[in-house]
Amino acid sequence: MWTTTKNKVADFCDQIMERLHLNTRSILKWYSIILFFAPLLYWALLEFRIVMEKASLADMMHNQPAVAISVIVAITDFLLGYYCWINRNKLVSNIKELKTFYVWQFFCQIFVGNIICSLLCLFGLRALQGQKNNNVTVSYFKATILVSTILYIFCILLLGLIGLKGLRG
Repeated sequence: MWTTTKNKVADFCDQIMERLHLNTRSILKWYSIILFFAPLLYWALLEFRIVMEKASLADMMHNQPAVAISVIVAITDFLLGYYCWINRNKLVSNIKELKTFYVWQFFCQIFVGNIICSLLCLFGLRALQGQKNNNVTVSYFKATILVSTILYIFCILLLGLIGLKGLRG
């Protein structure tokens, strides 16, 4: 039962990747583009809300802590997207580090609600299965994974605290 379900899901992912012409390089490219431009669109939305409510950004963040946390997530996404865009050729050459990156990012992005990037991480993991490792070490990539993961976990904890505070009244 489990094997057939797993095979069907894998076949479905393979069909999607084939139809969209996704490989390791293109998945990382789209992941970078989404992480780079989504925070810019979020910033535009915040600016629109600031104009409509005739309030300052500081007031909005003070009155709505979830907005402040979302800004932290957006900044982290923006920096991570920029980093992936600049170093995508180096990142694709190290399969082991890229796999670690995709696993961590899958969990972080699913927790902060970024479903599209989570799916791209799954597709990236699927695309990595057939590739050989070149053993090119990228030590600064580990630091990027660690810093972004810590920031995402921090934001998830803060959102949890806001939720608990809301339950208490």
